[in-house]
Amino acid sequence: MGHVPMAPVKTRDPVLRVQTLFVQHMMQIRAFVFSLMPDFSQADDILQDVFLTVTAKASDFQEGTNFRAWVFAIARFRVLKSLNAMDKAFLPLSEEVIEQLAEECPEFDGEQDRRIGLLQSCLKKLAPQARRVIEMRYYEALKPAAIAERLEVSVNGVSVLLSRSRVALRACVERGLAQGR
Repeated sequence: MGHVPMAPVKTRDPVLRVQTLFVQHMMQIRAFVFSLMPDFSQADDILQDVFLTVTAKASDFQEGTNFRAWVFAIARFRVLKSLNAMDKAFLPLSEEVIEQLAEECPEFDGEQDRRIGLLQSCLKKLAPQARRVIEMRYYEALKPAAIAERLEVSVNGVSVLLSRSRVALRACVERGLAQGR
């Protein structure tokens, strides 16, 4: 299951063109936003705001230019706007660090897309309780103590399940990568 490149967008409608490009680059845009805003719920809100902004500014995008650079710049500004609205005592990163990270963002390639796809597939293969704990930890950003309280199990039990689940996910992704070579 290798990476299949997306066909170029062939439409004169600028809104449809940028929306299609957004969907094609969604995984990278999402990863970029999450790298700057570790609060998953806020990151999802920002991602939606970026989509609306890209749609509203569709006529500003020039065909043949770097769409990802354009949308990443919009995303960076939306993250900074969100951080400015937050209580400064709870900011995970300073604005200077956010700017530095945004400038240092690595190029994504098919291999990273493939790893993300494999990880999503491997998550579905986990036992229901293991998948739930992984989702609570990484999608809801809950600490092991909060997960333990919610599931009415020990913190040690949650930590062990998280550790075993990460090992299983890593092994599953590595198997998938080895099969694709």
